[in-house]
Amino acid sequence: MKNLKGILAIFCVMAVLVFAGCTEQQASNVSQEEQIVTVYVAYGSLDLIADEFEKDTGIKMEYVSLSSGEALSRLKAEQSNPSADVWLGGGIDAFISAQQDGLLEAYKSPNAKDIDPLFVEEDGYWTGVSLVTIGILENMDLLSEKGLPEPQTWDDLITDDYKGELIASNPTVSGTAYFTICGILQMYGEDEGWNYLDKFYQNTPFLTKRGSGPGNLVTAGEYAYGVAPDPHTTLIADSELPVKSVFLNKVIWWPSPVSIVSGAKHPENAKIFVDWCLSKEGQEVLMQASPRVPVRGDIEVIEGVPNPKDLDFLDMDFMYWGENRDRILDEWESRYREISTTE
Repeated sequence: MKNLKGILAIFCVMAVLVFAGCTEQQASNVSQEEQIVTVYVAYGSLDLIADEFEKDTGIKMEYVSLSSGEALSRLKAEQSNPSADVWLGGGIDAFISAQQDGLLEAYKSPNAKDIDPLFVEEDGYWTGVSLVTIGILENMDLLSEKGLPEPQTWDDLITDDYKGELIASNPTVSGTAYFTICGILQMYGEDEGWNYLDKFYQNTPFLTKRGSGPGNLVTAGEYAYGVAPDPHTTLIADSELPVKSVFLNKVIWWPSPVSIVSGAKHPENAKIFVDWCLSKEGQEVLMQASPRVPVRGDIEVIEGVPNPKDLDFLDMDFMYWGENRDRILDEWESRYREISTTE
């Protein structure tokens, strides 16, 4: 009897140890899983972002670099079993499409209180982490040589001073150009906006296919003015260039967003990642990764990057312009198809 009791006691101890070992292993697996967030991303310096995020939070950022279209296609294909927890960077039109298709999870970060509500989707489906801003890149040598003025407002660009010296891109090819004309239509109203564009295009000798084209031509000294995305980055890349960036009276912009993927396997870590992107520390890292205008005005910007507090942003209705894209481009084609477009 004593032997039987002894055997049972040993068995019980072994069972407890095995169970404890299994529980410990499961806890370890959960802990390991909780220290990971998977991000689909279109942004610069991804290793820098991943390293700094892990330093600040202890969570490992695993990422897949994808264009907006590639990320959207993957999210659609993986909707029932998503691989990603977060989507960072890319075109706002792709994020709006994902929102409409139920691919994104609404989340309002507590850090969103520190940024302009313009940069946050009202239900929290996406939040801007940085801004693509439309401005004018000027060649100062040409302005001096030809006695040309520096523009201050959008109305300046339709005066005779700019005729033949202003380069823009084609919105049927360039997403940058499409959102630029949407901004003009938003600013003036559609009727007056089209009238404005009639005069604007009288000053452009031709259009470029790429949104970067006008800035490149200005940098090369071929034209005095170019409508350019993030024109300040040209001087950040090469401070010796004879160019200057100017932001006009109303700044046309769109966000580089971050969103949580619907059905994310690590939803709490996804929230931590979004919170970090909007924190002072995260904003400074993202600005180092890509020198765009940050969404927070209470951080120290790197040299050459405008502070958002110093810019007057247009209130853009991205949902409306996304839904009306075909109509807007059809109208544009009917009015301006004869303007030549080059590389």
